[in-house]
Amino acid sequence: MRLTRRGRALVAVLVVAVLGAGATYVLRTTALGAALGLGGGPACVLTAGGEDEEWSADEAMTATTVAGVGTRIGATVNGVAAAVARSLRVEREGPITPAAARQVYRDLPDVARPSAEALRTALALLGDEGSALTCTVEVVGGDDLPRQDPGELGLTPRADRVRLDMREVFGKQVLGGFDPDGVSSGHVEGSTHYEGRAIDVFFRPVSAANQRLGWQQALWAVAHAERLAVATVIFDREIWTGSRSPQGWRTYRYPGGDTDNPVLLHEDHVHVDVVEGG
Repeated sequence: MRLTRRGRALVAVLVVAVLGAGATYVLRTTALGAALGLGGGPACVLTAGGEDEEWSADEAMTATTVAGVGTRIGATVNGVAAAVARSLRVEREGPITPAAARQVYRDLPDVARPSAEALRTALALLGDEGSALTCTVEVVGGDDLPRQDPGELGLTPRADRVRLDMREVFGKQVLGGFDPDGVSSGHVEGSTHYEGRAIDVFFRPVSAANQRLGWQQALWAVAHAERLAVATVIFDREIWTGSRSPQGWRTYRYPGGDTDNPVLLHEDHVHVDVVEGG
């Protein structure tokens, strides 16, 4: 039985609700997932121009890295589209590195002429369609990973790896939510910021251009979630979590109650946190 994407999403919601965090494993690796048309399916789906594009995790990581590097170097939309399309055609061991992505741009012709499909893909990756990319991951609670203490920047080694990888792709960014002396206030009770597991990437002021940049950052984080043990990504009133990744992006509800505060609703910053470990 082959389900539509909407049908798969509904089944995922039901299975996650019944089985909890372990549902991700069930959906991706067991006979139940296969019987429902979910097992062995794509790790990631990009919706661009109303069309779904199914990718492996490596393809999603490659596409978002190439797009991010393109933004960093000031490439045109045509350039990003051509570079992403070219990168996805190449068979490689693992996702592309930022250095290799820069070489792809150097090798492009002076005038890039991407297809209409490649342009749609690029625009979605560049944040024009908001939460266009979602991935299903196997790292849920990170129980098989060690618990970590914050280091000299106030971040755990896993969180700091996210920071370094983001910088390698996007360049210098405006970051917050951590401090060498630790963070103990300014966030909701039990916040992962207090444990050194979270980073905020700011895109201020709230504007159409900054919303696109924020979504590009958020999509990159989701694409790399399994590799980097990312647990949560929040931006622009939407949330993606590894523990409920089969459901994709969901409406974000501020834990403190109803609010229209753009900061509390993450309209001006992308929140990324990593798993705690067991």
